[in-house]
Amino acid sequence: MNIPSNLMTRVASPYSRMGNRQTAQGDGQKSAFDMYLDVDRQRQKMRELPPGRMLDSVYMQFRDDYRAWKAQRPEAVLPDSQGRSEENLAFLRKRYAGDLSAFEIYDALDTMKEMGILSEKGLRCAEGITMIRLDIKGGVFQTSVDPDSDAAWLHGFDEAPMVGFRSLDDILSWAKDFREDDWPDFITGAEAMARGWI
Repeated sequence: MNIPSNLMTRVASPYSRMGNRQTAQGDGQKSAFDMYLDVDRQRQKMRELPPGRMLDSVYMQFRDDYRAWKAQRPEAVLPDSQGRSEENLAFLRKRYAGDLSAFEIYDALDTMKEMGILSEKGLRCAEGITMIRLDIKGGVFQTSVDPDSDAAWLHGFDEAPMVGFRSLDDILSWAKDFREDDWPDFITGAEAMARGWI
């Protein structure tokens, strides 16, 4: 793929290299997101589509399913406080106890954003969809990905930090360590390559 100079692009999360996915799957336990990470299932769904139809990205499939799930749940009445207050943490611990489903994980992240515990950028970073403007001077960045590889099917969804979460404690720990400075809005091509993002 050619990426023109000054293009907004999705890059690999620096947090994905901190073992989130390994934590979720390296100990033999499944990720709550396994249904979406199953590339064979994605290929089968594609084969079952009528000619000329395409699947949405795995992320968009997840978001559509989450919206349908969310529509069936009662609206939560959030505490009045903002930030990482005892009141907010107590609310989260009551609402998101035990091992969480993929939808509960995302819902907890979204709720934390509403409570001011997590910024909009923090939520996007947890989803793995943060956009960083790359400035690649003097040409284009070339990359080749096997169109039938897992990477081509998943489009980085498997590297999203939220994929490694199983419980509210996982989410709160990640949010506490999250630093917006690790997610610049602009980066040069050379710096992105030095960070291993491209």
